[in-house]
Amino acid sequence: MTTTSQTPESTMSIWLGGKELKVTRELWRVSDLRLDPRNPRLGFKLRVLGKGVAATDKDVYNLLWDMEKVKDLFQSIKQNGGLIEDPIIYDDGLVIEGNCRTVCLRELRKHSPKDKRWQQVWVRVLPADVTEEQLMLLLGELHVAGKIEWRAFDQAEYVWRMNKVFGKNYDYLASHLRWSRSKLTQKILAYEESKAYIERTADPDGINRFSHFEEFMKKRELRDKREEDPNFMVQFGDWVKGGKLPDAKDVRLLPPILETEEAYKAFLKAGIRQAVEELHKSNPSLGSNFYSSLDRASEELENISLAEIRELKAGDKPRVEKIRRLVRAIARLREFTGEELGE
Repeated sequence: MTTTSQTPESTMSIWLGGKELKVTRELWRVSDLRLDPRNPRLGFKLRVLGKGVAATDKDVYNLLWDMEKVKDLFQSIKQNGGLIEDPIIYDDGLVIEGNCRTVCLRELRKHSPKDKRWQQVWVRVLPADVTEEQLMLLLGELHVAGKIEWRAFDQAEYVWRMNKVFGKNYDYLASHLRWSRSKLTQKILAYEESKAYIERTADPDGINRFSHFEEFMKKRELRDKREEDPNFMVQFGDWVKGGKLPDAKDVRLLPPILETEEAYKAFLKAGIRQAVEELHKSNPSLGSNFYSSLDRASEELENISLAEIRELKAGDKPRVEKIRRLVRAIARLREFTGEELGE
C-alpha cells in the first residue's frame, strides 16, 4: 500500500449483512488508484463492447471519459477544487465506488500536473475480508436506496443480481431498498428483456432503451401478451430499435393501439404519432377532456347506487336538479347539432 498520509488516519465502523466493517480514511496518490471493470455500472457496457472482465484500466478509462456526464463531473470537481465524496477502494487501490471521480482526477492531473489538489485524494479503504455480497449491499444503500442514484438500467441490474445471484427474496429487497414488490418485479423483468434485446440486436443505444422495457412491464395488457406470445418481445424490440416508439412514454399507448385495427395498421406503417391520430378518431376520449368527462359521467350513471336512486325517487331537490341540468344540457346540444342524441 502506498499512502502518503499528511494527517492522522480516521477509522469508522459500518454494518453490512450483519457484520461490522472497519473502514479507514486515508490520503492516497491518484496515480495509485486502479479502475474496476467489474463495477456493476460498467460491466454490461464493457461486455457489449466485447471487453468484459478482460478489460484493462485503459479500456475503463476511455469508456468513462467518453461519457458526457463524466465531463460534466470533471468541470464540477474543477470548480469546487476537489471532491465532495470520498472514493471507496480495496486496500490494493482498486476503486469500488468512485471510478468516474478517479477518471476526472486523472484528467485534472493531466491538465495541471503541478497542482497539488489533483495529486492526492482522500479515500475510504475497506478491509481485506469484505465479501462481494457486502459490497453489493453497500452499493445498494448508496445508489438504489440512497440519494446518489444510478441510472435506471444500473439499478435494475443491481436488483436482478441481488435476486438471482445472491438469492435475496422480494421481501428482503423491498425492505433493503424501500421499494414495493410490484416495482421489484417490473425492474427485474425489464432488465431481463432489455438484456436479451441488447444481446439479440447489438443496439449501441440498448442500455438507454431500458426505460421502454420498464414502461412495457408496467402495463398488465402488455405483460399478458408477452406471456401468450414469446415472439412478441422480439417484435416489440424491433419497434423500439426502428424508432416507432421514440419516447419511452409512448409504450403506454400500445395497449389501445394493439386493440384498434386502424390504429395498429397506422402504427406499423408510420409509427406512434399516426397511430394515435387513428386512435383518437375511433375514441375521442383519448384526446379530449370533454369526451373523457362524458365517459366518466356515463359510467357513474350506469353504475349509480341504490341509495342514490332512492334519494332521487324521494324527490331530493338538489340531487334532482343535478340530473335535470344534465338533461337540459343534452337537449340544447341536440338543438345546436341537429343530431338525434337519444337511443
